[in-house]
Amino acid sequence: MTVTLQVLGTAIAVPADLARQLSRLPTTDGPADAEVPAGDPAQALAELTRLAVAHSPLLCVHAGVVSGPDGLIAIPGESGLGKTTLVAALLRAGFGYVSDEALALDRDSGAVTAFPRPLSLRGDVWPLIGLAPAPPPDEERLVSPAALERTAASGARVRHIVLARRVPGPPQLDPAPRGEAVQALLRRAFNHYRAPEASFRAVVAVVRTANVWKASYADAPDLAELLRRRLTHSASATAAR
Repeated sequence: MTVTLQVLGTAIAVPADLARQLSRLPTTDGPADAEVPAGDPAQALAELTRLAVAHSPLLCVHAGVVSGPDGLIAIPGESGLGKTTLVAALLRAGFGYVSDEALALDRDSGAVTAFPRPLSLRGDVWPLIGLAPAPPPDEERLVSPAALERTAASGARVRHIVLARRVPGPPQLDPAPRGEAVQALLRRAFNHYRAPEASFRAVVAVVRTANVWKASYADAPDLAELLRRRLTHSASATAAR
């Protein structure tokens, strides 16, 4: 049995057991553009993501996305960043969940479509973000966002872009040039080639109205807590003006 879901603006038929883990995505009665074969849940989720990006009319950028007090926070996926772990830590710190995989932008309006997938986390990460009992350290399991999320996602526009990298030492967060964010988002776009000029304009428009930050960290929970303090303060200061 399959269920057809609206994923990143396209219709994908998925096995019913996977659909239960994607309960935040709307269903549709229309024909499916693609179908995910039954199989291992983690592999099926990876195939769903591949098909959704391949068929999506939206500009899809490899990034984690959460919501904060004044809008969405996008974290482009650097190699070795541990993006899903960082997103999980942000959820535990009180941010809302949009996606651990894709920033999906309407090229015309800049609106963001959520892709709230289960998070695939290794057992050695579970204790870091307060999950128990943990599976074996090298084993990955899917975790429902509800197990981590303390607040519902809100807002449909990007207000902060965090260019993060993992380095030894305490977490740091500093303002960064907007040009670096444009480059980071375009480098990590899955499907900008379909409409390169419109994709470039969309990214520039998003960056123009966002705050851009450069972050470094060793442990995801430490950066999540720093972001919670700094971005909450930023939102409060803006609201007070």
